[in-house]
Amino acid sequence: MAIKKSPANNVNLQGSIELSGDKSISIRVILLSAWAHGISTFYNLGNGDDVKTALTTIQKLGIKVVNDKSKFTVFGCGVGYDKIKNSINLNMGNSGTCTRLVTAQLASSAITSRLYGDKSLSKRPLRIIDVLSEFGCNIKANKKKFLPIKIYGNPDTIQSNISINKSSAQIISSAIFCAMNSYGISKIISKNDSRDHTEKLLKYLKYPINIKLKKNNKIKKISITGKQKLETINNYRIPSDPSSAAFLIVLSTLSENSDLTIKNVLINKFRIHFINILLKMGAKIKIFKKRNYFGEQIADINVKSSKLSGIKILPEIVPSIIDELPILFIAASFAKGESSFPNLDELKIKESDRLKVMYLNLKKCGVDCLIKKNSLIIKGLSERYFSNEIPKIDTFNDHRIALSFLVFSAVSRKKIIIDNFDTVNVSFPNVEKLIKKLYKKKDKIIIALDGTVSSGKTSICKSLVKKYKNEAFFFDSGLLYRKLSLIHLKKKNKRINVKFLVKSAEKIKLKDLKNPELHSNEVSKIVSKIAKIKSIRTALLQVQRNIIFKNKNKIVLVAGRDIGSKVLPNNFSDLKLFIDAPVHIRARRRFNELKAKYADKSFDYKTVLRQLMLRDKVDSLRKISPLIKVKSAHLISNRSKYISTPIIKIMRLIKKASLSN
Repeated sequence: MAIKKSPANNVNLQGSIELSGDKSISIRVILLSAWAHGISTFYNLGNGDDVKTALTTIQKLGIKVVNDKSKFTVFGCGVGYDKIKNSINLNMGNSGTCTRLVTAQLASSAITSRLYGDKSLSKRPLRIIDVLSEFGCNIKANKKKFLPIKIYGNPDTIQSNISINKSSAQIISSAIFCAMNSYGISKIISKNDSRDHTEKLLKYLKYPINIKLKKNNKIKKISITGKQKLETINNYRIPSDPSSAAFLIVLSTLSENSDLTIKNVLINKFRIHFINILLKMGAKIKIFKKRNYFGEQIADINVKSSKLSGIKILPEIVPSIIDELPILFIAASFAKGESSFPNLDELKIKESDRLKVMYLNLKKCGVDCLIKKNSLIIKGLSERYFSNEIPKIDTFNDHRIALSFLVFSAVSRKKIIIDNFDTVNVSFPNVEKLIKKLYKKKDKIIIALDGTVSSGKTSICKSLVKKYKNEAFFFDSGLLYRKLSLIHLKKKNKRINVKFLVKSAEKIKLKDLKNPELHSNEVSKIVSKIAKIKSIRTALLQVQRNIIFKNKNKIVLVAGRDIGSKVLPNNFSDLKLFIDAPVHIRARRRFNELKAKYADKSFDYKTVLRQLMLRDKVDSLRKISPLIKVKSAHLISNRSKYISTPIIKIMRLIKKASLSN
């Protein structure tokens, strides 16, 4: 049953953890232990569906497997599966790796078989049939060479000299597996730019495989002798999966106050290019306790919250980050500046067309991005990100799409819904449990206060700051417009220079809003005119959000007339309040305030009342960010003479919101 998920927002991670074993190595360990001469034992096997498919497959092929808690014992039959009388049907699920490696094993064994998979796997090209035919394998497929396929096993395959042009570890490993069960010495030439777990594991097990690097290490020449004894794998604890770690690393990087250590991570140079990219973007990542283990290198990784900058990826790097590209797109979405990812052809033929699917879903979430030929350009968050829209993420049953947008939700306050979320079971089934285990509850609560003119927003906020003392911060968003009004007045220009004010808006700091000149009569006369200009309001939106989200106080109070609807909609604030009082009460307060402030008594109560009624009408009917009470806002009546009445109610709401935060 497909599960829709609305993941948690505003998450951070603290602590240390070891992840389940690397998926690529887990599958190779299972399939090679089936061919080993004797009994193999290993621990911390990957817990995703793809790994389970590999286990089920060798069991159906007659291999005994014993699972005792975290320990797996496999009774190998030697290189080449024993003959099975009848044709066997094998369901490969969603696993492209398992399909390609098992196909090579079966095609060179005395077994007739039919392989099929789920809808996603059945739409992906195998790209190994021509390679395996060079060894004398007999595989029948449709014209597109997709699953299902029929394999007429040939136990007498012979050595071959082949050249593989595609940057694909699965194709290379498929050729190696077939060569292991073929007579003679096979030679395989390929690019040296994809993961090499099969080669490293075989060398560690002392199988006769030789690897030479040519042309500045860009070309790999492999020679392998077939029909030889394969040693068993003994007491191997499979290292943490770096591709799964990538999601937690990006989550920790982008979230506030994160400090996460992931233990025993595989750091094969072809698997951690994504870390090098994040480091160049400004991520605080440390790799320590490096050590060699079963032919691979492993280490512990610590990651802390960081601010990222955009990056331009080199085309030749792409094959080594192919699985991590979706989560790197998420990192780029929250980075400052533009990022570009070229040479993404291979991304189109993964579990889904990941280039298209990521692009469409990022656009839905308010990320400014575009596809240019086979490249993806990401420019950061657009205003759509802050809209009231709750986008539905179409995963196309692709586990890395679901995981990527789980992280998108976790590092932001954007509410999203992910369809077919259970597809994460393919590679990272316990991801939510791990996040929950590492999640440290945040103390910070953001409160959006909207309300009518003279409803007492400022007085209420100032009273709350006094109540909470150093824990609370009050930000009056209207001061930003007053600051720009003051800048305009000091320029002594008759016409408002909008472009200049937009540029000035980007430079406003919090300390600039403490200037007493902001409350002068001259500023008051022009501020409403400047506040109506759309480009200025747009420029100040990001300034407001930067001040709000970067503030370290536990309670952040933000007052204005479009805070809950425009500046901090939906989950971007933890509590929304709408302050109001009957217009005659507000007019009386305003009249008394003016009477006490100014010696000029030319104004009267009725004039003030008419002005407030007109202002209410203008505020509620204006085209740009009208004053409205959003559905989730609590209505706070401030009609009492005593400000303590609304304060008590608001403090109760703050306590409730803090408990559920």
